[in-house]
Amino acid sequence: MKPKGTPGPRGAVPVPPVDPRTGNQFPEPSGTGGTSCPLFEPLAAFLERTRDLPPLSWLIEGVVPDSGNLLIVAAPGAGKTFLALVIAKTAAAAGRPSLLVLEEGRPRSMFDRFTALAFPPDAPVLIAHRKGVRLDDEAIRAKMAEFLRAHDAPVVVFDPFSSLFLGNENDTEAVNQAKEHVQRLATVNPRALVVLLHHTSKAGERGEGPPIYAARGSTVLPGWADMQVNLSREDTPRNSGLVAFVAQVAKGRDGETAQRFRFTLSLGKGTVMVEDVSAAVAQDKAQQVREVLASATAPLNKSRLAESVGGRKQDALRAIDAMEARGELKREGGGYILAPDTAKERES
Repeated sequence: MKPKGTPGPRGAVPVPPVDPRTGNQFPEPSGTGGTSCPLFEPLAAFLERTRDLPPLSWLIEGVVPDSGNLLIVAAPGAGKTFLALVIAKTAAAAGRPSLLVLEEGRPRSMFDRFTALAFPPDAPVLIAHRKGVRLDDEAIRAKMAEFLRAHDAPVVVFDPFSSLFLGNENDTEAVNQAKEHVQRLATVNPRALVVLLHHTSKAGERGEGPPIYAARGSTVLPGWADMQVNLSREDTPRNSGLVAFVAQVAKGRDGETAQRFRFTLSLGKGTVMVEDVSAAVAQDKAQQVREVLASATAPLNKSRLAESVGGRKQDALRAIDAMEARGELKREGGGYILAPDTAKERES
């Protein structure tokens, strides 16, 4: 046996002695078979440990993954909390429990929201409303971890990040530490869905820059998320009892991005309608406008044209406005016809 300090074979990397006071804060994954380096595991062991985890699937198709880390970014009042409650209600319908940390909103306001969305009183939902929860509170994180371990596929919602983290949101190191607290909870149960709600930056509200960087403060949180959804509020008729917002997929680590979905919530009834309003759908709507006008025997006014296209009238009206702005449509006799160049392209 070589005495300590004896050089190894040529090219070998010397290994410094390990301080006995240092401990491994990351427990060795099950199935590693006691490898010499507990931080790592053989590929075979990793594949064995993860092969039975579910593949990518959706709690809400295209918008909310079944598990993993979801970041919801929006300006105040755009619909973040409404979407969080829709997630919890959808999970409850599937028999999945939710833990909601809600640090904003008056108690009566939250009562009205739960009631408006027709939550069953016996829904498997636990709520911490304005209890001053902080991500750096080890005791609270331990209770959350206990909840995550106790259920097969739980959902945890943090609303909003700014109320759970009192540091400087522009300080990467500070936000990284807060993110690490959330991530350690997320790794307790690989089947869990962890949802973090965050506000947009001023630039994000103006639509400046890539959508993935719409969140306020450091870019740490977008990096943490498996999926990021940015919300924008849509107007609804007064006294209609409707709330609407569009969710844009800004990041999808395992799926498509740039998709847009409109949520329309019917308050009181508790119904939720989700429509795909992405660019591809807008192109399809424009194509429908072209087909209607190509077969029309006379110019059609805007309202009649939108009704002939079918579907949601507001979507058809938007397609008509966009096509007119691009010069694809021409006004004639109080109605619309295809612009000559467009008609010739169709004939060719």
